[in-house]
Amino acid sequence: MTTTAESATTVTSSTPRDSTLLLTASGVPLGALAFLGDELPDATGQIVLTLTSNGFAWGAAALVAGYLVRRARRAPVVATALLLVATTLYYGLILVVSRRWSGGTLEDGSSADLYGLMSVARAAGFWLLISVAAGLVLGSLGHLVRSGPRRRSSAAAGLAFGMLAAEGLNQLSHGYYWPIPDSFVQVIVISNAVTVSLSLVVTVLLLVFRGPSRSWWLYLGSAAVAGGLGAVLWSFIDMARGSGFGM
Repeated sequence: MTTTAESATTVTSSTPRDSTLLLTASGVPLGALAFLGDELPDATGQIVLTLTSNGFAWGAAALVAGYLVRRARRAPVVATALLLVATTLYYGLILVVSRRWSGGTLEDGSSADLYGLMSVARAAGFWLLISVAAGLVLGSLGHLVRSGPRRRSSAAAGLAFGMLAAEGLNQLSHGYYWPIPDSFVQVIVISNAVTVSLSLVVTVLLLVFRGPSRSWWLYLGSAAVAGGLGAVLWSFIDMARGSGFGM
């Protein structure tokens, strides 16, 4: 017969593993919704993409995963696994379902499918590497926001804001969006402004939920610095995407 102490030990030891699997599996809906946003038309697709397929959405998922995992060493691993699952599923759906890499032709009339497949492979490899880097950093920051000392926790939340808002801040800094020339650009500007605002909301809420021990001034200072650096860093990611690594 299993004793009460043995049962308690079993439940305690299995709970972290169960939460790890659940958080990692949340990469499945993240990748599926990002793919769906690509396929939906016009403003509907843009709204879905704003919520599920950008630096904020995927970064926030990794940050929250790190925040929810109690063990410091496990937090970045879980966050990274979540992003890897989402990225793999996203490109797997492109490869098998939408097949937007196929159907093209070269100048001589031959099939361009091989080049399309190579483009998908480059993009997948690029974003898998980004997923590893972002997952390790954001997972660690999430855990530090929850469990770190007051000053480190506040600074970590500010750094996390900079990473989550990097893409939106970089896009909003482009001079050719101002003044806003048409409705399509209006959607782009609004969606990026929303991601920056949501980045602020998410990091502030995580800092609030950790308890009363926090420094708002330190958070704001690190957020301002990280936001500027993040926007510059994202410009290099955009350059890499423009060079054939993005899709």
